[in-house]
Amino acid sequence: MWGWRSRRASRWSPIRFARQSALGHRRGQTLALVGVSALITACTAFTPVYDRAMQQALVDTLLANASAAENSVTIKSESAVTAGGATEARDPRNLQAMVPRDVAAELEPLVLGRTAVVAPVAGDVPPTGPLVWRDGACEHVRVLSGECPDAAGEILISEADVDNFGLTIGSASTVRPAEDGPGVRLEVVGTYAPSDEEWWQGETLVGISIVFRGNEPTAAHDAWLTTEATFVDAPILPGETSQAGALVRAETAGVDEVLALGDRVRELSQDVGREGRDLHVRTEFGALTEDVRAQTRQAHRTVPLLMAPMGVLLVFVLWLVLAAAIEQRRGEVAVARLRGRGPAGAVGLLLTELLPVLLLGVVPGAVIALLGGSLARALLPGTAPFEAGPGFAAAVVLAVAAMVLTTVIAAVRIAREPLDGLLRGGRLSSGRWALGALDAFLIAAVGTGVLAFVTGSLSGPFALAGPALLALLAGLLLAHLAAPTASAAGRWLLRRGRLVSGVTLLETGRRRETRAVIAVITVASALAVFSVDALDVGDRNRTNASQHDAGAPVVLSLASRDLDGVRAALTFADPSGRQATPVTISRTTLAVEPDAFRRIAYFPRGAPTDAQWQAIAPPDLEPVALTGSRFSLTVRPDAQLTSKDGLGSDSEVNLGLVVTTGTGTRRTIRLGALPPSGERRMLVGNDSACASGCLLAAVELRSSPGVEIDGELDLGDLRVDGSPVHWPSAPQEWNPTETEYAAISPTASASDDALRLVVRVGGIYPAEITPAWVPRTVPALLPADRRDPLGLEVTGVDGSDRPAEDAGRVTLIPTMPERSALVDLDAISRGAEVTFDAHAEVWLLDDPELVDAVVASLRERGIAVADVRRYSTIRQTHQDTVATWSLAMGAVVGPAVILIALLILLVLAVTGWRDRARDLAILRLNGAERRTTRRLAVWAQLPAIVLAIVIGVAAGTLSAVLAMPDVSFFPTRPEVPVVDPATSWRAVLYVAAACLVVLPAAAALAGIVVARRAHLERVTETV
Repeated sequence: MWGWRSRRASRWSPIRFARQSALGHRRGQTLALVGVSALITACTAFTPVYDRAMQQALVDTLLANASAAENSVTIKSESAVTAGGATEARDPRNLQAMVPRDVAAELEPLVLGRTAVVAPVAGDVPPTGPLVWRDGACEHVRVLSGECPDAAGEILISEADVDNFGLTIGSASTVRPAEDGPGVRLEVVGTYAPSDEEWWQGETLVGISIVFRGNEPTAAHDAWLTTEATFVDAPILPGETSQAGALVRAETAGVDEVLALGDRVRELSQDVGREGRDLHVRTEFGALTEDVRAQTRQAHRTVPLLMAPMGVLLVFVLWLVLAAAIEQRRGEVAVARLRGRGPAGAVGLLLTELLPVLLLGVVPGAVIALLGGSLARALLPGTAPFEAGPGFAAAVVLAVAAMVLTTVIAAVRIAREPLDGLLRGGRLSSGRWALGALDAFLIAAVGTGVLAFVTGSLSGPFALAGPALLALLAGLLLAHLAAPTASAAGRWLLRRGRLVSGVTLLETGRRRETRAVIAVITVASALAVFSVDALDVGDRNRTNASQHDAGAPVVLSLASRDLDGVRAALTFADPSGRQATPVTISRTTLAVEPDAFRRIAYFPRGAPTDAQWQAIAPPDLEPVALTGSRFSLTVRPDAQLTSKDGLGSDSEVNLGLVVTTGTGTRRTIRLGALPPSGERRMLVGNDSACASGCLLAAVELRSSPGVEIDGELDLGDLRVDGSPVHWPSAPQEWNPTETEYAAISPTASASDDALRLVVRVGGIYPAEITPAWVPRTVPALLPADRRDPLGLEVTGVDGSDRPAEDAGRVTLIPTMPERSALVDLDAISRGAEVTFDAHAEVWLLDDPELVDAVVASLRERGIAVADVRRYSTIRQTHQDTVATWSLAMGAVVGPAVILIALLILLVLAVTGWRDRARDLAILRLNGAERRTTRRLAVWAQLPAIVLAIVIGVAAGTLSAVLAMPDVSFFPTRPEVPVVDPATSWRAVLYVAAACLVVLPAAAALAGIVVARRAHLERVTETV
């Protein structure tokens, strides 16, 4: 028998043994290794796949939302008329030939065109506007009446021009050419309405027609559509240009094609510029491609830094699983060493058994990454097809290399142990504080990174690595401190007869996997908190930015300065006055009606208080209303009043009433010259502008430059059309004028209800004194960071700088830049003319019926809506960015790291259940009840898990506080402080609750399963 050998001994194969081991009695371990391998591959390969999906979505979104200038390429030629001669614009067909074939292939069919700016010769206020020819234009408009132009001089006009200028079919106008010579006759042959806005590539056809009657009347007409023959047969027209342009083919424009087209368009611009000074390429497509590149670079920084911690955590999990798997193979490694195979042979044995299993998980991992990328592409906007991305293969190779390297290191670590160590089956944790060289190096390296993170040395995208470093440091320190602390506490409890709690803590300190469990769960909890918090904070900041940019749910921009007309239209459409409100914007000053505005407008980072709203209210005084056309005022200069010029001669001084009309204009009603000193006289003036009502804005004195006035002046008995009008005579009812050249102040010494003024004017005119109804300084709410060391000024509705006073601070003023002001519309418009320096808007709630009613009411009063801005549209614009999609990874990373922590608990349970079951069986054999062993099994890992979750949540919260200011929530840094990096406690509590429920429950469930398998027969098993 001693010489007998088995026939199978000579046919023993390590590959066959590895297959039998994997598919036989170690199936659970094999599944765990395959699962971890698949997760590592999926995590690594998903990064380039998701990056490509974001690039595709970004290109589709930018092209869909691009303006005509951004989404088109147009070669344009301009005519020139100078003293040296005239140069015509080039033939559009010659411009078409300049477009290279490779550029044209990425564009829609080129549209040829000519444009000029024309105005009729006849008429009091002839309207000015564009004259347009586009090849095939009639196919892209709706002809409402008449027919499409077919010959030179024929034009189509809009219905608005028919209403505003009385034009009809057959009406003819002669327009001026750019050179001296006969005019060009244009005849109306029909009316039209636009029908294909995209085809016109941003050319504004309608919405221009307007007639403004005021001190400086103007008029403009909509685009008049004509034939090319009109331009060819006529002399050069004012502003005449020719062009050939097309839109970018959005349906076939991929990421690479768009970037390549941007480079070719840049080269085309340089080539065309060298052809002549009259030529240039009109496009902003380069800005779009630069936006794509900038956001792509941002994604290349953000996405890997969000995914890398999860990948490292998975590699750590792989290390733990490999350690557990190799631990069970110590006997096989010892046998191989005893048979003379040496450490290298033992390593080969382990790699032969483990590497095929790990490589088996690469394929499903790559498939999972592709499926995840396909799902992401379906969820992201746009219609571009799914692509794996150029970095997919490299990412898979990187994952394989990481797993192979980890496996080799784990195998070498065991294979090089002494034989006695292999035969004893490894060492248990001593339960004492012990810090090996590798642990000390790792803690020192991570601690250095954390120190840089906490002190702010890590900034920008690299700051996103800070949370992972801080979590890892917390996990490592806690893992090394928890074991000796738990052992000491366990022994203390056992001495006091607390069997279950004492044994639980003692086992927590003595188990080899305790440190691993604590480190993994701490890091996982911290990463989950940070990623979900970043997701929620990002959503909050996008809401802030959207609300600030929009200002209100719906904003109508108006082509009118008639504030009274706007108010009347809103009163008709919204009788309650709670759903729509007028607003004016003058450069950086926002003027509002507080009662309605505070209910409608957005204040994303804090609204003004009631006291602040009251502080910007205008003086509570009634204005002097003047309705009529004949005005009289009794005037008496004091006997000592003088008005002398530079030579000492008496000079005439004229008096006038400055008024504002209901349409927002400011006029002066001239009453005539002052009587001689000491005499009383009624001055009379006529002006029909106040027939429908005016408000007194000021009393004005005028004289020749250099004339100095000094003395007192009585004013009283104001009458309009012969009827007396209340005349404020008390000094507190007027604002004293105090400037460098004039001082006019009211006194209380007048009689007969007259106002007495003390006047000193130094020769600069006009000199005015305003009623107290007009505020001297405008109270304003300012952004918190605004500073005005030279004095605060705001912009009036007439474009002038008005002195202002600080009435309070808010973080943001809706829609306005950082140096802006919020004022009361009534306060800043009193006594002022509304000029083109201010534009009016209507802010209202997003109710379709309300919007339609307001637009119709405005149209009935001749007020056109130039533009519509909606919060929902702006919100979607902020959503469709790479910054948003990158942070959306938090919705994946958060649950994923919790699942990874859950996986490690399950893996450790699968690989070590026999040990624990045998220990429980030994306790039962020694008299412990089944109930006691069940409690010991359930509570075995709960203290370490709960402690790790608490520390991990704390570390994640601290990481969020430190790193959130460096997170890129937007493609570019906002110019106003819309970003609020404050921690989202809702997200923190949700993650903490999920961790505290899921992970302890999984550990308890695993303990119950082990307790049920702790039969007494387990005592005799060898593991």
